Amino acid sequence: MRLGRLLEDLDSLAGNVAFEHCYTGRGLPLLVTAAVDEISLRHPLQLERDVMVHGQVVWTGRSALDIRMQLMQAHHEPQPSLEALFSFVHLDPATRKASPVVPLRPEHPADVATFAQRQAVADERRAARQHADKAGPQPVPAEAREWVRAARRMLELPALSGGEAVLMPSTCQHNTFVCQPQHRNTHGRVFGGFLMRRAYELGFATTYMFGGRRPVFIKVDEITFSRPVDVGDLLRLTSTVVHAAPTDEQGSQGRVVVEVEARVTKPEAVESFVTNTFTFVFGLTSPPGSPPLRLKRVLPTCDEEARRCWMAQQV
Repeated sequence: MRLGRLLEDLDSLAGNVAFEHCYTGRGLPLLVTAAVDEISLRHPLQLERDVMVHGQVVWTGRSALDIRMQLMQAHHEPQPSLEALFSFVHLDPATRKASPVVPLRPEHPADVATFAQRQAVADERRAARQHADKAGPQPVPAEAREWVRAARRMLELPALSGGEAVLMPSTCQHNTFVCQPQHRNTHGRVFGGFLMRRAYELGFATTYMFGGRRPVFIKVDEITFSRPVDVGDLLRLTSTVVHAAPTDEQGSQGRVVVEVEARVTKPEAVESFVTNTFTFVFGLTSPPGSPPLRLKRVLPTCDEEARRCWMAQQV
């Protein structure tokens, strides 16, 4: 089953649910995907079984709303096989500024509890943004600085460093393409689900080449859509393995965290900027009777990479 296409379809259906909630008959609402909470695969998907995707508005703020998406297969019901939560922002079509949404009034106790939970998440995010603006970048932990020193030894004494580790930049893979009109949404921007799919496919290939086994999707960490991507933009995806480690003593199973950065490049202006950063978690398994996995330790070469490695361990 193409998980990347499934992620794209989830975003598309979530947009339809948000549209139906915000449409009042007085003009088409303008909605943009602001963020995606962790998307976790709870049960393996079976290709031969039907898939039903269910979407529901679970929270509204002044100009934002959250859509809970659940993917169901009959053999796992009533539990969803995959669950995700998409956050949208309602904009005024004329000014492109935040515009009020139709408020949600939950009545069922379960819906009231979910609404309160999402309100707490929204308040926590607001407080975290304010704190980050004042505090600046987080310091690099002492353990992560040791990783940088180990990477420096690899760079300076490669013949004596052994083969148990690999430098983070050497795990990178790239994909560059021009965004086409068929990838746009109803408002002319490139569809966020399309970016998610392309990032997933590159992250999958990177993990495959790094681990030597076909990876299995586990989850996507929180995604923030920082800047829009337009039709005709030259988009460069860069994937990097930021953490890899075995998950059992035999070394037959492992976990790989891949970060995919989406960057719009404008050669005419000689500039580029990051639009999104995706973090995917994949699992690797060595079949019975096969040699154990050969997962090398990923070493950061600078403080910025060390901070990314440290955060990847928390995913």
